[in-house]
Amino acid sequence: MADTNVFDLDSFDFGEFDSLNTGVNVMRQPVQTPDVADIVTSLKKRAMIVVFVIDISGSMKGARIGAVNDAIRNVLPELKKREKGNTSAEIKVAIMEFSTNARWRTLVPEPVSTFQYKDITDVYGGTNYGKAFEKLNEKLSADQFMSSTAGAYTPLIVFMTDGKPSDMGLYREYLDELKQNKWFRYSTRVGIAIEEGALSADCKRVLTEFTDNEKNVYEAKNTAVLARQIKLVTLTGVDSVTHQGSVQNQHPQSSGSGNSPHQAAGQSAPAAPVVNPSVPAAAETASPTLPIGDIDWDSDFNF
Repeated sequence: MADTNVFDLDSFDFGEFDSLNTGVNVMRQPVQTPDVADIVTSLKKRAMIVVFVIDISGSMKGARIGAVNDAIRNVLPELKKREKGNTSAEIKVAIMEFSTNARWRTLVPEPVSTFQYKDITDVYGGTNYGKAFEKLNEKLSADQFMSSTAGAYTPLIVFMTDGKPSDMGLYREYLDELKQNKWFRYSTRVGIAIEEGALSADCKRVLTEFTDNEKNVYEAKNTAVLARQIKLVTLTGVDSVTHQGSVQNQHPQSSGSGNSPHQAAGQSAPAAPVVNPSVPAAAETASPTLPIGDIDWDSDFNF
């Protein structure tokens, strides 16, 4: 006579545990551990935005704008390689062109993995820095380019021009407003003075005001040097931002400005560089120095 008190696991009906009515004995299915690679690739990457601000005034016609086009086109594959090798950064590209006025060629920052660069062919007008500063200030905000603020890296901004401001008496007002933008203040900024700009004390002075770091102002005395500098400062800047502890959320909540990398009510706090309490607040505006060092661009540096 069978012992009715013995629990026969193999004959037991597990239907009551089948909440999806699949007919599968869920209690006896093997446990599958996901592959580490699948976990890593599924993690949300932090946005790292590279902004190119390009002078398209009339004097940029010919070899100068051609060198800019070549440099940006050639640096994109290198940025794609860096993104593939970095499990935490999603690199995006934004491009502004300015002359008498300024406009964004990219309405939103575009992922470098799919970005297709179109050469700049139309060059005209003056060199109104103020218009560029105004447009930059508009987009460096939580409801514009910095909308993906949770854990975002601070931006890299590369500003290139071949002359002093046409709006010499007006640009400072726009620059002063831009410097109140905390996304700008925490950004890594580079200025490139091209040919006549490299010979202009006014051009280099304003680029130094823009970066707040004279070591991040470069002189492109010819178009070959220009192409090399654009590529090197872009790649070095991306490496510097993503590899040095700039993904921190250590700042106090801001007072409500949309142009701020601080946490606002109901929002995730974006990243901001680590701030040393012993450094005066005014030093926040200084762009971090790129670790490039002295280079003889004509003979020491080749791609």
